[in-house]
This record gives sequence, C-alpha cells and structure tokens, in this order.
Amino acid sequence: MMKWTTTPLFIIFPYILCFSQDSAYDSIYREVSHRLLISQPEEALKATDHLYTIAANDMERTRALMLQASLLRQNGLKDKAIEVIGKADSLASLYQDYTELARINGLRSTLYRETGIIASGKKALDKAVEVSKKIEDPDSRYRFEGNLSQELAYYEMEEENHENAIHYLKKGKAAFKKMASGKSMRFHLAATDELIAENYISRGDVDSAFYHLDLAENELKNSLYPDSPLKGFIYNNFGNGYMLTKDYENALLNYRKALDIANTSNFYNLKLRVYNTLVRYYRTVNDQDNHLVYSEKRDAIIAVEEATRKAIADKLVQTLYSREEAVRMRYRNRNILIAGGSVLLIVIIVGIYGYRRKKDYRKFREFIDEYNKGEGAETAPADEAGTEKNYMSEETEEGILKSLGKFERSGYFLDKDISLNAVSARLKINNRYLSYVINKHKQKDFASYINELRINYIVDRLENDPAYSQYKISYLAEQCGFSSHSRFTVIFKKVTGISPSSFIKYLEKRKTEEQLV
Repeated sequence: MMKWTTTPLFIIFPYILCFSQDSAYDSIYREVSHRLLISQPEEALKATDHLYTIAANDMERTRALMLQASLLRQNGLKDKAIEVIGKADSLASLYQDYTELARINGLRSTLYRETGIIASGKKALDKAVEVSKKIEDPDSRYRFEGNLSQELAYYEMEEENHENAIHYLKKGKAAFKKMASGKSMRFHLAATDELIAENYISRGDVDSAFYHLDLAENELKNSLYPDSPLKGFIYNNFGNGYMLTKDYENALLNYRKALDIANTSNFYNLKLRVYNTLVRYYRTVNDQDNHLVYSEKRDAIIAVEEATRKAIADKLVQTLYSREEAVRMRYRNRNILIAGGSVLLIVIIVGIYGYRRKKDYRKFREFIDEYNKGEGAETAPADEAGTEKNYMSEETEEGILKSLGKFERSGYFLDKDISLNAVSARLKINNRYLSYVINKHKQKDFASYINELRINYIVDRLENDPAYSQYKISYLAEQCGFSSHSRFTVIFKKVTGISPSSFIKYLEKRKTEEQLV
C-alpha cells in the first residue's frame, strides 16, 4: 500500500484509463472512484452494489467487487474486504484475466499484511507475482512488477530487514523504468526512491538516503502529480536525515516544509508522520513547550481520525445490514430460520463475551496476586545435562546474576535503543555468557526478558501511581521503552494475559472492591 494514497494505485488507476464514455456502468464507476469513494463512502457502497447488479459480464462484476473491497479497506472493515476479494477472485479465475488476478491478489496480500496474517499475505503475493508475468501489455506488466516488488519490500520493512527491503525496491524501480509513459513512470520512481531513502535512514546511511531523496524530489517535480503529498514525505525524510547528522537547523527547516504540505493537503498519514517527527525533534533539542504542543496535536488528530473512521464504518456496516435485510424480505421463509439463527448466535456471542470477560478478570487477579507476591520474577533453572553445566564457573554465573539484579533496579531496560550488546558492554560481561544466564535463570530469551521487565515496570506504575491510569496507551508505551502503541499492546497481553485497557479497567474494579470490603 502506498502510504500517500487511500487506495493502492495499481487497484483503481488502470480501470479509469480504459473506460469508454458511453455505458451507464462506466459512468457510475467513474463517479464512485473519482468522487464518492472518499467524500461519500456510504453512497459509494450502495453504488458498487448497483454496479454489480447492472454489470454485463463477469469482468465488470469483478471490477465492481474490487472497488467495493477498496472502499471497505480504507474505512477499516478489512475482514469484510477480504470476503469480497474472495468473490472477485472466484469470478476472475473463470475468465483467466491475468491483469485482474494480479490486481486481486496484490490487494489481498496488502489486506492480509495489514491484519497481521503474514503467511496468507505472502502466499497471495506469490500468486500475484506469478500471474503478473503473464500479462501481455508491457506497461501494465512493468507497473505490476514494480508495485508487487514494493509490496515485498513492505513485508521486509515490517520485520526491519531494511537491506532486503532496499533490494526489492531497487528491483521495482528497474521495472518502473521500463514503462513507456514518462510522467506516470516518474511518479512511481519518486515514490520508490522516497521509500529507499526511508530504509537507508533506518540503517543510518545518510549519504545514500540524501541521494535517493534528491532523485525523488526531481522525479516528482516532473511527474503527473508534482504537488502530491508525497513531497511532504520527502521533506520529512530529509529532516530525519539531518537529525542523524545532528544538523538540527536544516532538520527543522525540512520538517516545516513537510508540515506546510501536510496542512495544505490535510492528508492524515502525512500530518501524523510530521507530528511524530516534530515530537521527537523537540524532545531531542529539549524544547519542552513545543514538544507538548505537537504531542497534543498528534493525539488530537488521532482521536478525530479514529472517531471519523468509526462513524463511517458504523454507517457502512448499517448499509451492509440494510442490504442483507432487503434480501431477507424477498426470501421471507428463509429469513425466519436466518433470524432465529441470528438470535441464537447473538445469545452465544453475548455468553462467550461474558465468559471471556470473567476469564480475563481471573487472569488479571492471578497476574496481580503473583506479581505482588514477587513470584515468577525468576524461575528455577531446568536441570541441564551435558556440556552446558561446564559452560562457565559457578562464581562467574553468580556474578552475572548479581549484575542482572543491579541492571533490573537501574531502569536501563526502559531505553528504546537497548540491545544485548549494549547491556553486555554496560555490565562488562561477554554477551554469550549474559545470554546463557538469562536463558537459564529467567527461562526466556533476551528480548522477552527485557519486554517483561518493561511490562512489570508499567504495571507497578499503574498500581502505585493513580495518574498513570488516566494516561493514553501510547504514552504508557513510550514511558516503558516501546516504540509503538501496537507493539506495547501485543507484549502487554502476552505477559499479563489481557490488553492494557482491560488491565486498567480491572485494576479500577479491584480497587473499588477493596474499598467496599
């Protein structure tokens, strides 16, 4: 997914180019894809249903489904989008349209990746790559090759394999260069070079990043979309590069350029990206006032965006349900069974929900009781046989354990840039020895050990400082050393058994119960 568009270009763009000006189907499709898709999503959903109804063949029905899947995805209804994609795939497979199959599986890969179903996403991407090789039109084939290479890069970026991501992006760039359309090609090149630069910045290679950002800026200037919000991402990454060189003046200059574009375009993803970098910038230069200003702005647009998306998603769900209700009215006899089944399902869901809430609360009480007793902080090592008993002397092992105790009390584990090598250097311990002792005495690897220390720290704060219960989850994540809200939530649930928001709610419930007693 290109981060500066609401829908991947390789999904919608080719359709718009190939339509005639005559048919009612084409006219409605243009109206939906050009205007309604963004401005009136509820009307767009109804229109895609109508498109499917008036479609003259399976190809038109497939395109209507793809447009509907894109609409559902951009409004957060990704499970529904995956269902619709499945129907589109079944239709396209009947008439063996390789362009359509590549597009379908490219979007399916993106949807699976965004919902965390990585194995299924890569499988869909493999299929997209294979069928794209059979596309006859050279321009379409090269465009798909470039976009699918970009999708491969996103998988690598999510796993922080930046070298592999750069490899795929350069491969995609080579494909885009083969396209005949100059200005269209240049936009794709600009987008790719901006992503390559982002990966170089993550690796700390500023010179290579600046080289590709210069290319991206020039390519965008000569493309079909010279004023695209992509320009803001380019300036933002220039700022990130200057931050690495500690050239704070030029960093701020580029962040301000990016912010101007974000404000002019009112593009949410760009605005959020710039606010995040400005928060980091002002924290680095120790400007507390501006740090607070941009932290509040960032939190405000996130809240507005979430509320807006939820409202739109609710309306779309209501529209989907209304459509289903209309179908049920036409098949009244079947509806009696469906309604009865729905009621039973709701009862089951409510029952399961209630049971899970009770189960979660039991998990919370068990975790808190164990935590407050001090249990589980260090488990007895398993009885190990063979050469591992002689891996180091008992004195060395005891010394490392004492050092780990001091380390746990120091709070150094809250540092975002912590690593096994950094801790080894700090404690003046061989990193293999340190890893061995953590595995043996803590019964976990280094990453899990650090994550558990961080979660236990935030649990202690939540228990002993009432103010922490009022903080946003993103702030709690930042306080205990996590780089993202989502990563913190996953690890918190893994350690405690429940989500941070549920934990805070149950903590309040327990305090109320104790006060009543």
